[in-house]
Amino acid sequence: MGCSRVGLTLLSLLVPLGFVSSTFAIQPDAEYLAREKQFGKQWAAEDEPIQQKLAALEKKFGKKPNIVFILADDIGYTELGSYGGGKVRGFATPNLDRMADEGMRFLSFYSEPSCTPTRAALMTGRHPVRMGLLGVLFPGTAGMGLVDEEVTVAELLSEAGYTTGMFGKWHLGEDPGMTPIEQGFDEAVWSEGNPPWWGFHKGVKRTDNAGYVNMGAFAWAPGPEGFPYDTGGIMSGKKGEEPKLVAPFSLELYNTMDTDVADGVIDFVERNAKSEKPFFVYYAGKGNHFWGAHPDFMNQPAGTNNSAQMAEHDHNVGRLLRKLEELGIAKNTLVVWMSDNGPMYSMHPHGGYSLLRGEKGDTFEGGVRVPGMVWWPGTIDQGQETVDIVQVSDMFTTAASIAGVKNKIPNDRVTDGIDQSALLLLGEGKSRRDYIFHYNKDKLEAVRKDQMKYRTKPKEKHKNCYNIQHDPGERYPDISRYCLWAGPGFGRMIQEHKAMIEKFPHRVQKGYQREFDYPFDPMK
Repeated sequence: MGCSRVGLTLLSLLVPLGFVSSTFAIQPDAEYLAREKQFGKQWAAEDEPIQQKLAALEKKFGKKPNIVFILADDIGYTELGSYGGGKVRGFATPNLDRMADEGMRFLSFYSEPSCTPTRAALMTGRHPVRMGLLGVLFPGTAGMGLVDEEVTVAELLSEAGYTTGMFGKWHLGEDPGMTPIEQGFDEAVWSEGNPPWWGFHKGVKRTDNAGYVNMGAFAWAPGPEGFPYDTGGIMSGKKGEEPKLVAPFSLELYNTMDTDVADGVIDFVERNAKSEKPFFVYYAGKGNHFWGAHPDFMNQPAGTNNSAQMAEHDHNVGRLLRKLEELGIAKNTLVVWMSDNGPMYSMHPHGGYSLLRGEKGDTFEGGVRVPGMVWWPGTIDQGQETVDIVQVSDMFTTAASIAGVKNKIPNDRVTDGIDQSALLLLGEGKSRRDYIFHYNKDKLEAVRKDQMKYRTKPKEKHKNCYNIQHDPGERYPDISRYCLWAGPGFGRMIQEHKAMIEKFPHRVQKGYQREFDYPFDPMK
């Protein structure tokens, strides 16, 4: 199926505008409906062996499979050794490379452009624009976040009988009702916002720089001492309890945070390994920022914060995989590892890197095409590397499907995530996605269909169409024909995507900054 299919009529072939699917437990977007019309019989035939395989696993282990989501932070497409980085970048990633070798490595895995949006898509299976979450939530933001009306993967899996835990960077709102223990998780230890903001905390001194591999620009000038910028900290709680502040952000805490989070995940796994109930754990590491590093991992050839943090994260993922094996539950555990967006270059070389064009905050490939892989010994065949298109929202729907609760996903809203069980269990070529709508905040900046990518309003005239298979670096636009041959097809996709938005309007959220908790006089 190639780009010639872009030009087919979509919603208009099915029913008038405003169509709501009655054949789906969930309400997909218009382009998926067109694909289902074309491939529905094939997909139905594939579903039978998938369900047989899952039923056999449940009979063998006496419960549904455990599910682990690992979301890393700001790790670019070519950072890991298995993606052409690793030692080439001045550090090694043997555990993540092993995970890729023993499972399935996605070569076309896509995130949203930045932290909060990707986390929202992962938790709900929906583009963040639909929820009114348009960008990164900064410290002190109120009135915006993951609202109670959204349905999270943790809530669905809880309904399926899973014990659920979350550890690490939440970054989906600080208001009551928005915390992980109010969004389906039985227990959680989380950071309210982005851990690197410790440097702006009201208690930070300019001399608080011990532990750096090297200094970044922010660290040289963290602002006037005593500035009342309260960045929050590490929270803890269980479902039904009031969240408690464990510790405010600090350099010392930040430097060890990824390992501390991994300790929490491993403890959760140990406590639930022999339970009659399956478990779901969300491990959101602080990943690949530029402000500090664990002292045990500083001695990397690259000599950067990025290299030390990558080595630490790789080590901790390895600890978790080995623990699953030691406990004898690896064969009944699906582990998904992915990055939340591309690298942040403002602190180069202490942030990440990608050979693709663009960075965090972009919808060029470097901003949204990231490493991703799945590991499930005995179920997912080893050594697979697939170019099938996968988007972070797909993990929501796939987890729900594997847990047997896809029919619990509400159909009063559009769910963008696509069930990728066929790809995981049947192999390459079985993805049910060949398109992506790339939003940057509330702007639809690009659309991918098969191997083609169309930029809706390019900054440079006539540079709006790229063949991503021929040119993953987006260096050579289709200048000769200005993408006229594909433009009408992309126009049709966008038109019908917008028609679905008219039927299911975006939620509107208006964030504001809370008042400071004490006065500040910059002259003192």
